[in-house]
Amino acid sequence: MVDRLEILNRLFDGLKFKDAEYKERTNVCVMNFLYNPETFNPTEENQKIIMEKIVELIGDFVKYELNFIRCPLDKRAIANHTYSTIINNFPAISKNFTFDDVKVDIDNMKVNLTLRLSPMSYDYAVNNREQMLADKLKESFLADFTVKFERKEDVVGDENAIEKNAELMSSIKEAEEKTVYELSEITDIIGKNEYTLATDYTKINSPIENVVVCGEVTNIQKRTYKRNFTKNGETKEIEHIFYNFSIRNDGKVLYCSIFPRQADEMKGDLITVGMKVSCFGSFREFNGKLNFTATSIARCEYKREDIKSGFKHVNEDYHTVFPQKYIDMEQTGLFDEEKHFDGTFVIFDIETTGLEAIKDEIIEIGACKVVDGRIDEIFSTFVKPSKHIPKEITTLTGITDDMVKDAPTINYVLPDFYKFCYGATMVAHNISFDISFIYNAAKKLSYNFDNPLMDTLEMAHQKLPGLKNYKLGTIVERLNITLDNAHRAINDATATAKVFIKLK
Repeated sequence: MVDRLEILNRLFDGLKFKDAEYKERTNVCVMNFLYNPETFNPTEENQKIIMEKIVELIGDFVKYELNFIRCPLDKRAIANHTYSTIINNFPAISKNFTFDDVKVDIDNMKVNLTLRLSPMSYDYAVNNREQMLADKLKESFLADFTVKFERKEDVVGDENAIEKNAELMSSIKEAEEKTVYELSEITDIIGKNEYTLATDYTKINSPIENVVVCGEVTNIQKRTYKRNFTKNGETKEIEHIFYNFSIRNDGKVLYCSIFPRQADEMKGDLITVGMKVSCFGSFREFNGKLNFTATSIARCEYKREDIKSGFKHVNEDYHTVFPQKYIDMEQTGLFDEEKHFDGTFVIFDIETTGLEAIKDEIIEIGACKVVDGRIDEIFSTFVKPSKHIPKEITTLTGITDDMVKDAPTINYVLPDFYKFCYGATMVAHNISFDISFIYNAAKKLSYNFDNPLMDTLEMAHQKLPGLKNYKLGTIVERLNITLDNAHRAINDATATAKVFIKLK
């Protein structure tokens, strides 16, 4: 039957028969088609033509349903993904391979790739890696791929053709050199530490939110302060413990403070002079000097790495996920009194296949852009993972494999999310979890999310003391904010945005 249905591929440019699924209980045959929205539109008239051809080829002994899967083929996205796929999955052929070595041609629903390899890589790859790479790319784009390798020394003509192609402009920025510290043997002392890289604080000379630093403790002091606490209408003065300490790295001392939760106050006694630690927190100006306030600290080992890496420019336009204007009558009465603040903030939430950014994947992104204190736009999409969604995640989020099967993959979504966040401060509730998944995906696709970060969890601890816990549901209840259908990204993001506005 499949051979006969190949005739359908010749009905319209940009249409491709994928497969068929027969549902015996209802006697329905679902016909799945891929289509390129640039060349084909599944209008009622076109669907009628397709249905008539199916009945002609197969017969009318079953009922038919047509299912169209949007499959945009964008040269820039394909070139970006091809480059990243080779660098991350085919190390044997990636030596001296650059983004300029990718050439993309699209013919209807077929993608033809020409990849220039160094002589050594070419001799290894030719005749035994073309199909393997083509199959790997097909998983992401649902299109037919052919791959051809060329030796770099055999190629003549324009060496920079890919960069001069209008579809592939704004690709890779000039490489930048920077210093990072790779963290290992991490043991939590105060708070939770989920980062594996620390920044070089010796290069920071202005206030910045939410960064990771590391160094050797040179001094530690335990101090106290008093704070009023109100419960059941009764106000009490409670004494709290905080710690001032300093760390040294690369010959420069950084002065730090940490104000633990009451339950963690005595854990600061575990910090000792000479201990190597990593801290998550923010640089703030106080009395004309720059100081670091930590929200978590862990014992660790660290190793300096000087890296040179290139990152992609922000898209000129959205290609797959298009933001929508936010309209909500509740927003007009969101504040007890009219309140505005400057700046652009993207408050986001993700749903994932699990808890580990290294091995698990994003299945949904929801985000709100707050401009001058008001929600302006929303960004919302499912993301198709490379593996099945575990049952426990479906139970928690309500997201099933069927819901994401036609969604774009992360290589399509991330460039648009990068554009949505560009120039904004990124905000989330317990941001260390969400941002770790964004960073992991961005690294594979050569995007640099270097946005300032803020955490509504930290804000709530500072401005809403005494809550029984600081889960999002508890906070929105305290602030009289509605949260329907929790653990869905756009709903959690919208509720978090309203929390952020009220607490800012």
